[in-house]
Amino acid sequence: MKKHLLFALILIMALPCMAQVTAVRTKKVGAHHGNTSLTVTTPRNQNYRFWLYIDDVLQNEQSVRSLCVRNLGEDSYYVRVELDNTLQNCVGQFIDLRQSETYAVVHADKWYGLETSNVNVRPELTVDLKTDQVEPSVVPPGPNVQPVHPVHPTYNAMNQKDYDAAYQLISKESFDSSKLTLAEQVVSSNPMSANQILGICKLFSFESNKLEFAKYAYEFCLDRNKYFLLNEAFTYESSKRELNEFIKSF
Repeated sequence: MKKHLLFALILIMALPCMAQVTAVRTKKVGAHHGNTSLTVTTPRNQNYRFWLYIDDVLQNEQSVRSLCVRNLGEDSYYVRVELDNTLQNCVGQFIDLRQSETYAVVHADKWYGLETSNVNVRPELTVDLKTDQVEPSVVPPGPNVQPVHPVHPTYNAMNQKDYDAAYQLISKESFDSSKLTLAEQVVSSNPMSANQILGICKLFSFESNKLEFAKYAYEFCLDRNKYFLLNEAFTYESSKRELNEFIKSF
């Protein structure tokens, strides 16, 4: 059991952090702003440069080795670091920020991760928090000028190789409770398609655990319009109705 959970933690660090759905959390405008700061840095003996995203909003236009983001509030943030290297390695995790903190990008073998650091860092760049609440400027159309419209990013589900690795790891757990814990860890860091979520749902032996995971994973589903596919995982009509009511009230 402990061995499986250890592998699970490594897997979650290693899986490419697919860009998170912007609907991960709904926040009020300005709710983020406060007096805390988040600093992300790379080890002094490494030469990583990176881009930093907070709740899927890019904070620096040019890659840097260290970055301080100011004016954050006491809140939970999804922090994603994309390395400026050939493989474009990426790592992301939720950070519950209650005070100013520093996180370092760590690298062991081929795995990347984020961990808190007590090292005093002089950031290469300091910026105020950027959010997606700011409307992009639009150039008024003139005789030969086309209006500029904001470009919205597109998101992809886990690639098949990473999904298969996660699927195998979850399936090896002996107990439904352990499968549920690991499955929730994976889907919260790696949004999935409805079909991928269905595949993991079928790994559970008990109907109640299938339903619990289906509810939990809905927030991280990239094609919610296809969530009806999850009905296939359930034996009882009552479970299908309960999931449907949950989706309506989400």
